[in-house]
Amino acid sequence: MSLYGGINIVGAPDLENVRRLDLLPMKAIAEMQRFGFPIDKEHFRALSERLAEEMKELRYQICSFIPVEKLDEFIERSNLEADDEYLPMNVDSRVQIANLLFDILGIGRGKQLKRTKSGDQVSTGKRQMEQLRREHEIVPLILQYREYAKLKGTYCDPLPEQAVLHPAGLCERCSLDDFAVVHDEPTLCVHTTILHTRTSTGRLSSKAPNLQNLPIRSDYGQQVRAGFVAPAGMELFGADFSQLQLRFLAHSANEERIIGIFERGEDPHTMTAMWTFEKAKEEVESKEGKLMYRAPSKNVNFALAFGETPRGLYDQLVSDSYGKAGIEVPEWLTLEWCEGFFAKWHELYPSVGPYMEKQYYRARRYGVVWDMFGRVRRVPEVRSVHKRVVAAGLRQAGNHPIQAPDSGVMRLALAEVQAEVVEKVRAEGIRCWL
Repeated sequence: MSLYGGINIVGAPDLENVRRLDLLPMKAIAEMQRFGFPIDKEHFRALSERLAEEMKELRYQICSFIPVEKLDEFIERSNLEADDEYLPMNVDSRVQIANLLFDILGIGRGKQLKRTKSGDQVSTGKRQMEQLRREHEIVPLILQYREYAKLKGTYCDPLPEQAVLHPAGLCERCSLDDFAVVHDEPTLCVHTTILHTRTSTGRLSSKAPNLQNLPIRSDYGQQVRAGFVAPAGMELFGADFSQLQLRFLAHSANEERIIGIFERGEDPHTMTAMWTFEKAKEEVESKEGKLMYRAPSKNVNFALAFGETPRGLYDQLVSDSYGKAGIEVPEWLTLEWCEGFFAKWHELYPSVGPYMEKQYYRARRYGVVWDMFGRVRRVPEVRSVHKRVVAAGLRQAGNHPIQAPDSGVMRLALAEVQAEVVEKVRAEGIRCWL
């Protein structure tokens, strides 16, 4: 079967087919890097100031939990800046936070808590903190403070400094030989570097700055996204594929129930939520239901399809489904619930397990797996003597045939949109670019 650009669905290792696929979107990628992405500098500066005020208030709230008899001890080792001279603790210090949470307040006492790599202190990483969210009211404050600090330090402060000014009128910086780019007004653009051969699955990635992981679930995350704008006289238009990886899974595993969901035009995450939580469709699709039922079901679909364990599923639900959404973790969500749902999910979709076993066999037998375009991934981990390394390798072997064609279709789309839409619209004298 031949697709756009002469790319074939081969279903076996084919490096030549993959080479053509990797080269196909190069013109679109080069143009995206050259044009950049316009931003609203003042929007980011104003958002940074609001976050700074919120963080200041959160620092005082967090420090208010330090017992009076321990204040001098914290003050001596705080090493704070002049602006925070009245605070007894450096809230950004993970050592001091760990001391306050676990040694002084006794949070998580009696539980098996994860430690740092050095082993000298209990970890205050996001996943563990999300699991302790209900233990003490200070934990949500610390998580909120860290979220604001990341938004401010990763996006709001550096992006305006990294932006490049494109002058009004004809822009030599981003014009091409066959298309002159004209800006109605001076435009500030951030230019990222798009890496197209970095990942083993063929996914595109972005660095300096990374514009592919912009937050969206929280209110402030949406405000960060609002800082990316269209140039004067233009509009932003976005398009995406629907449930692409689950479609590949359904096709590859020939899972009739998932195929039926797509054929009926239904949402697989909604249907999984209805079956799992035994809720009506209206309840699942309500505003609260999307957070409480559909969001975790979406994580469950991907986690279980890609070989996640019940423990990994629990951690993912706690930190991603509920933690990133900023809502309380339900009391029913336990490791035992995840173990039960793990079995129930495979009963709902019985063809997925055998398909994954086939990929595991390939990894053990040949040391490689491949996707429908012929992209190969080596998995030497499956021959390790360490069970944890072997398990990681098997997860990669199960992931690759689902994730790699996802990136392949995206490459095809970039190339086809560039040739069939962008260049044809330009031929009519209309400004257009990816």
